[in-house]
Amino acid sequence: MERLHTVDEEYMALLERAYRLVTPKAQRRAELPRVEVENQPRKTFIKNFGQIAKRLNRDVYLMAKFFQKELAVPGTIDGDVFILHGEKSPKVVEAVYERYIRLYVVCPVCNSIDTTLEKGERIYLLKCLACGASTPLKVI
Repeated sequence: MERLHTVDEEYMALLERAYRLVTPKAQRRAELPRVEVENQPRKTFIKNFGQIAKRLNRDVYLMAKFFQKELAVPGTIDGDVFILHGEKSPKVVEAVYERYIRLYVVCPVCNSIDTTLEKGERIYLLKCLACGASTPLKVI
């Protein structure tokens, strides 16, 4: 009877350990920084663009290229600020940000945002740091 009791205790200890490991990864999705958009005549400023790129483990210039293509406006990077040379509403910029996250950040296998983008020979690979999956992506 004592043997059964220790198996249950071992199982519960392993289960608690698994919950401690999995729960922080599930909560990281909420850690995504919000986009701080400011409009001025004929310009749109994304004030925390550099911080967002750093948090997402992405190259600032690749992210900027995606935003420029999606919004169809030229832009420049000045420190952490990304300046779009055209007036875009904050909702439109947030929609492009969400699309970028869905396409180039979130792991399609485990839905983790802890990923890296690596350039292969001809394509980019989305490598997940949580589950180890490697997914080919279309060109940015």
